[in-house]
Amino acid sequence: MNWWHRLLRRKTMEDQLEKELRFHLEQHTAQLIANGLDPAEARRRARLGLGGPEQVKEECRDARGTRWLEDFWQDLRYAMRTMRKQAGFAAMAVLTLALGIGATTAMFTVINGVLLRPLPYPDPNRLVAVHGHTDTWNAEVYGEQNLSYLDFLDFQRLSRSLDLAGFSFNPTTVSDPGEPEYVDRREISSNLFSVLGIPLLQGRSFLPEEDQPGATPVVILSYSYWQRRFAGDGKTIGKSLVMDQHRYTIVGIAPAGFRTLGEEGDVFTPIGQNTQTYMRVRRSHPVLVEARLRPASTLAQVRAELELIGLHLAEQYRDTNAGRSFVVDPLRPNVRSVRSTLWLLLGAVSLVLLIACANLASLLLARAISRGRELGMRVALGASRGRLVRQCLTESAVLGLAGGVLGILLAAIAFRPFVAFWPGALPRAEEVHLDWRVLVFGLAVSFLCGFLFGLAPAIRAPFRNVDAILRSGSRTVVGGSRQLHRGFVISEIAIAIVLLVAAGMLGRTLLRLTALDTGIDMHNVFAARMALSPSVLEKPEQIRAAWKEVLDRGRSVPGVRAIAMVDTVPMREGNNQIGYWPSADVPPEDKQPLALAASVSPDYLRVMGIALRSGRFFDDHDRQGSAPVIVIDEVLAQEAFGRQDVVGKKLWIESLVGGFPNAGAAPSSSFEIVGVVGHVRQWGLAGDDQARVRAQFYYPFAQLPDGFTRRWSELMSIVVRTDVEPSSVESSLHRELRGSTGDQVIYEVHTMENLVQDSLAPQRFLLLLFGIFAGLALLLASIGIYGVLAYLTNQRVPEIGVRVAMGASRHQVMWLVLRHSLGMVLLGVGVGSVAALAAARVLQRTVEGVQFAPLSAFAVTIPVLVFAALLASFLPALRASRIDPVTALRQE
Repeated sequence: MNWWHRLLRRKTMEDQLEKELRFHLEQHTAQLIANGLDPAEARRRARLGLGGPEQVKEECRDARGTRWLEDFWQDLRYAMRTMRKQAGFAAMAVLTLALGIGATTAMFTVINGVLLRPLPYPDPNRLVAVHGHTDTWNAEVYGEQNLSYLDFLDFQRLSRSLDLAGFSFNPTTVSDPGEPEYVDRREISSNLFSVLGIPLLQGRSFLPEEDQPGATPVVILSYSYWQRRFAGDGKTIGKSLVMDQHRYTIVGIAPAGFRTLGEEGDVFTPIGQNTQTYMRVRRSHPVLVEARLRPASTLAQVRAELELIGLHLAEQYRDTNAGRSFVVDPLRPNVRSVRSTLWLLLGAVSLVLLIACANLASLLLARAISRGRELGMRVALGASRGRLVRQCLTESAVLGLAGGVLGILLAAIAFRPFVAFWPGALPRAEEVHLDWRVLVFGLAVSFLCGFLFGLAPAIRAPFRNVDAILRSGSRTVVGGSRQLHRGFVISEIAIAIVLLVAAGMLGRTLLRLTALDTGIDMHNVFAARMALSPSVLEKPEQIRAAWKEVLDRGRSVPGVRAIAMVDTVPMREGNNQIGYWPSADVPPEDKQPLALAASVSPDYLRVMGIALRSGRFFDDHDRQGSAPVIVIDEVLAQEAFGRQDVVGKKLWIESLVGGFPNAGAAPSSSFEIVGVVGHVRQWGLAGDDQARVRAQFYYPFAQLPDGFTRRWSELMSIVVRTDVEPSSVESSLHRELRGSTGDQVIYEVHTMENLVQDSLAPQRFLLLLFGIFAGLALLLASIGIYGVLAYLTNQRVPEIGVRVAMGASRHQVMWLVLRHSLGMVLLGVGVGSVAALAAARVLQRTVEGVQFAPLSAFAVTIPVLVFAALLASFLPALRASRIDPVTALRQE
């Protein structure tokens, strides 16, 4: 019979045990009577020989192997009765834990969804990403290399261990049905959905014959675009829409939530139908490749196979593929931008939870000391150390579990507002929800907290001098317990110092960053992306004429003071980093310093309010056929020439198309520097000083080679300076710039003031959270100091009564208590300051714009903490000073 059956049949087995003991006692008694003893004496000797009935029963119960569970059930019922009797204490403990565990669990819910959850595809461990690699490519700056479309087709044809799918980004405008609208188009290979294992919601995927040049235009809609544009009409399949002046037949609807690289997109078209030049040369690498390992294939086999294919392509296409290899890695979500921030926040909220645990441990220790006589009585009756420890830990575990359950409920309510409040777009936000991992984490934290704050009272259970404890009552506090109380308070103060200093550093950082000069006059300026009509994108002369018309029409809108075009708007996503050199002896590409390049129209300087330091900016004479010119900023002037007087000098640049460095660009050539302008914080107020590339130069869009006018037109934005509130001219500008065909649109409109403010959104977000954490830590630490001092002062009532009777004044008694508090506070500040220095280094590495300057934060936060701690100590000190010596001595 196993222990589970023995537990279920406990009552039956108790009856059997009682009958068996009675049988043995009667048998022994009968034998003694037969030997001639008096019946009363025989029964006495039989009982002595058998042993105490209850002790024998306990030994038999231990032999069953279910005693531990019976003891646990007994301890659990006792803990529940104790909670009911001390409802106030239990409610405070559960609420404190719920807040700490709830915040920690909510943070873990986000981390689980963003960082830990596997990709939402069937068998995601079989998915890989394929990248290109060359030794001269700076992957840290540009990211991993993509593949050319022709290389992708070769890999599809030659690979025996992978099913490869590719996609690229090619935004466009939908002009029918309805109003013209910019859409985020993904050009995909016909097998993308099957490789990822994603069935369509409606319709079908592309056919292989549709993924070819000249095939019938077909399109798949994303779920969100289907809902937005067609109102989720179930009869959408078979209808059509117009993109790039071509009518596409809708053949499928993607499932809700389907994303590539973390973004949903709007429409999908076959990548093979794109016949633009950059798709048909091996120097251009626009295709992102994801693949699935075929059955029985391993990652090592795949890498060996792609190495051989890469060598074959390098031999066959030496002009484009020499020195180029290919890398295969497991497919992972792109969450690098938020990874460190999420772990930082989890660490911070865990510190608050530790303070809560220390507070509860201190309270439970005080309660355990007050229960000294009860625990001593248990020891006197034979309870072992392990038995008392289990009892104490069971009581704390009940509190921990109750707080954990409430905390998980709070987390279920809190994580969605947290995600919505996140600055910008949180990667994989749609995958953040409660699941079994979160529940396991919440329960594990609950039991761990119960163990942590229940350990101290369990260890301090009385096992020595039990007779003295039983005689002394519950007012004696042994030295070890005092030290534990002090240790809890010191740890709370140390943790509070860490969070306060972190919040102080973030506050100082935000104040410093908001005072920085952006390099532009952002008042009454807005930027918007611009999509030209597809009808003008075929010929370079049409593209240039269309942009001229856009600028001329924009100037005619009432309220517009000036308008210009630029391919890279400051403080917005996107940049073009290009290598340069101040002499004709240009080093290899990987040895060149980098600068940010921006293609602009002549009025850009006027619109943005950038200071002209020397020379001139562009004018209408800087066009194709004239000498190539650039304008550099003061950072580039200092880095390249070491002085500001650089007008008229030359700068050698590898290519003016740094975003596509191998797209058939001409070799490096010289450009005349015609002006020097002020530095613009391209990376935002927080990130610019720490950016690896800060130097900037500008070149005229009018001098862009014809081969790149179409691609650059897809990247261009307009910037507008107004005489009125920017929002008041937006609708007028939108109508005026629709063009003669009515299918030109402006989108993603942002004022420069908003872009500047958004660049500091992560710092404000972290400051708010750390401010809340630090406030909670300060409050909990103050409550802990108050509780410990009030308890210890109450235990020292007889001593204080003797001091007062001996002539001690009220001020001396108050100083006695405050001095004890001040000692704990100063020791906690010392320990916390050391930890805060380490935390400051972590903040510096994690948060953009934070400088290692904790001393200023110490100067502000430490006095606040000391003041709050002394304020929390004042009431126990005041009560101590009012102790009546006669009453105190009677208590002794």
